[in-house]
Amino acid sequence: MDISKRVAYLRGLIDGLKIDDQTKEGQVLLQVVDILQDMAEELTEIRVQQEDLEDYMNIIDEDLYDLEDEVYSYDDDYDFEDTDYDDDYYDYDDEFDGDYVEVECPECHDKVCFEADILDDENVIEVACPNCDTVVFVNDEEYEEEPLEDDEDI
Repeated sequence: MDISKRVAYLRGLIDGLKIDDQTKEGQVLLQVVDILQDMAEELTEIRVQQEDLEDYMNIIDEDLYDLEDEVYSYDDDYDFEDTDYDDDYYDYDDEFDGDYVEVECPECHDKVCFEADILDDENVIEVACPNCDTVVFVNDEEYEEEPLEDDEDI
C-alpha cells in the first residue's frame, strides 16, 4: 500500500476503536494521524512534480541530442584523404597573410612555417617543431633565406 492508503487505514482503526478526542492520549493519536495525512499528501505532490520534472528533462535531453546531431554531424561520404586543397574547401590565403619562412625539422623531416618577422626580432626566439618539439630555428644565429619552390607555395 502507498502511504496515503496506510494513513487512511490507520484513521479507520482509530475511528473503529472509538478513541476519545477528549483525553490527552486520544488528542495525541489524532494529531499524529493528521500530521501523517499531511505528510502523505505532500509526498504525493512531490512524487507528481518529480515525474513531471523527469518527463521535462527527457524532452530536453532528446532536444539536446537532436541539436548536437545537427551541429556536430558530418557527411559520412566525405573522403578526407582525397581532399584537394586548391578548391574552396580550405583557403590558405586567409591563414597566411604575411611573409613566412619554411624550414625542415631535422628529426621528423616535417616542414615548419613561421612568420618572417621573427628573423628581425631583438629577443631570442626559438621555433620548435609542433610534431616532435625539436628546435628548428633560433633567431640569434646566422640564417640563410631559401626561396620557396613554386610547387611548395602556401
